[in-house]
Amino acid sequence: MSAMDLDTDVSTVLATLRSQTENADLVNLFYEFEDYYERKLWHQLTLSLGQFYNSPITKDANIRTKIYDLFVSGISSKLNQIQVVDFLLSSFEDCDLNNEESVQKATEKLKDLQTNIKTLFLTENAKNDDAEKAVENDEAVIYVSLQLARFYLLSKDNATQRQADDILEEINGKFEGSHENEFQPTINAAFYLTKCQLYKIREDYNQYYANGLLYLSAIASEKKGAALSIVEQQSLCHDLAIAALLGDKIYNFGELILHDILKSLEGSQWEWLYNLIQNLNTGNLKGFNQWLSEGLKRAPFLAQHEVFLKQKIIIMALLELISLKPAANKVLKFGEISEFTGADENDVEYLIIKCFSLGLIKGYINQIESSLIVTWLQPRILNLDQVKVLYDHLVKWDNGVEKLGQEIHENGGSIWAGV
Repeated sequence: MSAMDLDTDVSTVLATLRSQTENADLVNLFYEFEDYYERKLWHQLTLSLGQFYNSPITKDANIRTKIYDLFVSGISSKLNQIQVVDFLLSSFEDCDLNNEESVQKATEKLKDLQTNIKTLFLTENAKNDDAEKAVENDEAVIYVSLQLARFYLLSKDNATQRQADDILEEINGKFEGSHENEFQPTINAAFYLTKCQLYKIREDYNQYYANGLLYLSAIASEKKGAALSIVEQQSLCHDLAIAALLGDKIYNFGELILHDILKSLEGSQWEWLYNLIQNLNTGNLKGFNQWLSEGLKRAPFLAQHEVFLKQKIIIMALLELISLKPAANKVLKFGEISEFTGADENDVEYLIIKCFSLGLIKGYINQIESSLIVTWLQPRILNLDQVKVLYDHLVKWDNGVEKLGQEIHENGGSIWAGV
């Protein structure tokens, strides 16, 4: 198709779309598209298309797919390639992605777009001898690969899902291996979101929690945290909270508790989950068991993890007890531990050994005295009540130092004279 034919076709497409909508804002946007296209203002056109795809009006009108298929796909080489991928993803919101056929069609579109992006990259870098190798490190190519992996995971076919594993295994080294990589936050967010999707399917709660927090960090860096709707925030926070509860290596919930996303559960159908996490973090046995009972009614699948959850709150209760002890005297009798945590006294030693193995505390057991001597406690996020306890410890320590200083001052004369 010649440039003149394309111009005519674009004008016809946009004119047809204008005639099919009664919304004045959409009509103005279509005129804007045509104006920027004719003047070859590709950056402005990209911004205008972003406004179109982010507008809730376009979702209701069900025309995102039409704009992509009839307009964007024909001029994609002129636009920011990562933005083009986002436009395609937005167009999928018009489809039912619970339908296997819809998922397959979306996957084919992503494959076609990836082919076009690679072709464009190789054309623009034809003089580069390493172009064939460099194209695999192109951000837009990686971005499409990650989206392909996400759609493969939506499939109910195990062989198709394994293709997502292959993609992640291939590009994993590009993201992991250094604290910060060279990719922009959009790409990092897509990587961690895809891994979350994979680990959710596998019920790997530890990995889901870790990658979920990295995803939140990536979208915060991208300044798109507000782009998550309240429904998306609640859904993500629900999954993170469940992972925090059921992860057998997760005993520090500070990053989740301090993140604003946790507040999205307040007043929602999952408020019980918010309270469950808060009580688990403080080792509050009574409060935790109360909200766990509510949780078992709301989320029956937790029943199969009930024993583990009760073991977890006992561990957190022990950590809370240790934190209540002054730093100069962190000696706990087995009977005291049993009374505070609700664990049988015969099981206290096993409980302590479990905490040692998880790296939550350091110290040793005095079997003769049936006591635990703690030399180190894993740092964790404290609420205001816990901070108050820590403050009281510091005041007590300060008073002790001051008292010691006074005694030395009062009795020091005779001591130094004797020397």
